[in-house]
Amino acid sequence: MERGESSNFVPESVMESVKRTLVNLERVETQLLELLSIADNPDDAFAEIPPLERAQTLFLLAKATCTLFSLRLRASGIHPDEHPIKSELERLSLYQDKLDRFVDLSKAPLRPSTTLNYQAATRFIEHSLPDLTPGK
Repeated sequence: MERGESSNFVPESVMESVKRTLVNLERVETQLLELLSIADNPDDAFAEIPPLERAQTLFLLAKATCTLFSLRLRASGIHPDEHPIKSELERLSLYQDKLDRFVDLSKAPLRPSTTLNYQAATRFIEHSLPDLTPGK
């Protein structure tokens, strides 16, 4: 069967979805190649990105790579849970947790706000000054 020829066994909607997926994968490929060329040259704009954003970018690149490889395994009939990619995805999950913690820390105020617990302060003062009367 020719490449452009449609099959009687595959519905037209499925073939259209496959074509759209191929176009999207080609777009992803060009974007990844551009990102990798920037990341390989430390003197360029990638070095100017703040460290947290750089870590997020590299994490997303690793996650996308693993996800695409996992999809390729599935398309080949190999279950990703039976492949070493599973351990890589678990490792990325740990890094995602760490990265999320750092993002949360970066959004937190530099100095935590304090609130006064009036009841605790009153107890503290009462116990530290035993001869204190209500009138004083």
